[in-house]
Amino acid sequence: MRATALVLKSYQAGNLPPAIVEIKSLSGKAKLPDLAELKEVLNMQRLVQCIEYIYFNSEYDTQNVSNLFDNMAGHEHNMGNPSKYPAARRRFPDCLQEGIPGAENATIDSFRDGFFRAMYRLLLASAVLARAYLAPVFQARKEGNARFYKVWGDNQWWSEEMDNLSFEDQDPQPREADLAYIRQYPVYNFDVLDSSEIGQWRNKEYETCFAPFATWLIEDGRQRKQKEPQDPNETTLDWAENRTDIGAVRELMLLLVAYEHFNHCFQSSSGPLPLHMQKQANRTVSIVRFGIFQVEQVTIPAAIEDLTHAPLATKSHPTLEDTAGKDIQHQIDIEQIVFDMQTRTRTPIPFHYEHQGPPGTLELWRFALRHYLNLTFRSKTFWIPPDCDCIWWREVGRGEIFLNPNWNVVQKYDPTVVSWDWRNY
Repeated sequence: MRATALVLKSYQAGNLPPAIVEIKSLSGKAKLPDLAELKEVLNMQRLVQCIEYIYFNSEYDTQNVSNLFDNMAGHEHNMGNPSKYPAARRRFPDCLQEGIPGAENATIDSFRDGFFRAMYRLLLASAVLARAYLAPVFQARKEGNARFYKVWGDNQWWSEEMDNLSFEDQDPQPREADLAYIRQYPVYNFDVLDSSEIGQWRNKEYETCFAPFATWLIEDGRQRKQKEPQDPNETTLDWAENRTDIGAVRELMLLLVAYEHFNHCFQSSSGPLPLHMQKQANRTVSIVRFGIFQVEQVTIPAAIEDLTHAPLATKSHPTLEDTAGKDIQHQIDIEQIVFDMQTRTRTPIPFHYEHQGPPGTLELWRFALRHYLNLTFRSKTFWIPPDCDCIWWREVGRGEIFLNPNWNVVQKYDPTVVSWDWRNY
């Protein structure tokens, strides 16, 4: 909540968010919350309760809203025609009958322990990493680089600076100079080999971008594992250099699956909210969404059942209006940048052979796995065979980590291999 407030304040001033070098500096131990902060904390708690409700109960356009039960055994997600999981079985422990390995001892409390923790930490990571991903915007604003907005921004947005662009520069298709500009920033070099000169520079820069949050998360995971009573039958996994690494990987995997489910729960709108989101008893909460890194205001319905057939409604934070940061939301489209760079810098790959989303947005995870644990993503995690039966859609889609504490998609790290590229396997 405090990290989000820092980002919002910076955007209002038209400034890049400050670097957060110590996650514990945001803790209540340093400063007790005032009444406004306490209210925001409670609203954020309610937000995650809404996301949990969507996860179990959503019937809204399930092709776009991630729901545990559309990915259960025998109910796999069919392209354009998602199957319906029987509503009567959408509860614990019935859902555990679906044969998820290691989930025999799961309870609703153990599920929530991982689910809620992961969602809260994703919200924290979003605010902490906004600086790294939005840096090109603020540099372009400083330089008056209207070409940047034309190529990487919202194609419906126009500014006076764009009127001065030459006819040639009004072409929105990325050119080599545009790619070179965006590649000044380490997080937009996700597609280079770690062993290359650029890869080594990027990895060093990641220590500034990602290390404050990643170090905190890894250490927490190790401490949690250390406190767990050791089962005499427990075996060390072949990828773990020591027992506590298993706890660190668990926290990373929880965050990974939270990321996949989180953004599917929202629908952005610049117009009037749907009628069920205009009720007087509704609440709002401020968040930064991972992968978008804008500050948004989410409407939380008073009746959680309203989310059965609708997602959460979100819009650009209203306090940005009439401030120096009012146009930030239009000046960069990170998802489009990732897509453009993937399609331009690699040999074309048919859609059904590779997941198009993760590589450019999972650099936090790749860094943490490599830097602290000598690990990387397991081969074919994002590879999609012709029958679409891949790890990402099957195991991540149904959220196995929330039920099975041993779930992971990791292997030993090899700096010469891009693990998500199907040509390497």
